[in-house]
Amino acid sequence: MSITPSQANSFIAEYWSAILLTSLRKNAVVSSMLATNRDYEGNVRQGSKVHINSLVDPTVSPYTGGPITTTRLSTEDAELLISEGDYFSFTVKDVERVQAAGDLAMTATAAAGRKLLEVADQYVASQMIAEAGAKNVPISIPSGTNAGDALYDAVVDNVVQALDNNDVPEDRRFLIVTPRLKAMLLKSPKFIDASQYGSTDAIMNGEIGRFAGLTVQMTTNIPQTTLGTPDVDLIAGHPMATTYANQIQETESLRDPSDFADIVRGLHVYGAKVIRPSALVTAKVTVATT
Repeated sequence: MSITPSQANSFIAEYWSAILLTSLRKNAVVSSMLATNRDYEGNVRQGSKVHINSLVDPTVSPYTGGPITTTRLSTEDAELLISEGDYFSFTVKDVERVQAAGDLAMTATAAAGRKLLEVADQYVASQMIAEAGAKNVPISIPSGTNAGDALYDAVVDNVVQALDNNDVPEDRRFLIVTPRLKAMLLKSPKFIDASQYGSTDAIMNGEIGRFAGLTVQMTTNIPQTTLGTPDVDLIAGHPMATTYANQIQETESLRDPSDFADIVRGLHVYGAKVIRPSALVTAKVTVATT
């Protein structure tokens, strides 16, 4: 049996980093650019801080013909802390590489990327849930009704109205739902499937359609309670609300000193901060049984 040269000899860290980061962005839901902004993403490293300066609205005063009072513009400083870091590290034996069909290391790296994404999505969702301006809005679906239509009315009355009251821009509003709510949405003729409007994002970012003027995404990555149920059933808002920054900080391959194998490992660092809580709404949905 011949042994192929070590993958370490042909490993290109920048290439694999780009593949991992592209995969994370294509498959993200809560941390996608449909639901977050990347306004402050740059050359981040774990433990670093990104300072966010936001302008305080200028004062508007009535004009009465008298002296004009001039105020100085001011800004508020917030910090986006790149506090989170997750890694993968696995070995690929030389014999396994020869026997496997396809590139075993690349397949395993792609699987690791999906796991990194799940953890990051859960973290971003936890930040949104904790900092939303309108938390746990109660939505009740009456029994004996079309669940999808009842959900549509409730979303319009409770979620859309909350965003309207806070002057959240109507374009790019999103709605992230659990699989249970997706099943309800599909029962409503008011739900517009992504395929009907030719979205190219339908196969990525969890986008499934539009509902009440919101782009709908489905995810299983909303953090769960100790009882195994999601903390919330939906998160709605605008990507202006939450800023997210991430980077594949390290990817490398090295020979295993104790075996005929390569070690492949990578580090994903990230952070998220809700900077406009008024542009986020979370809700719990209950369905009446009688």
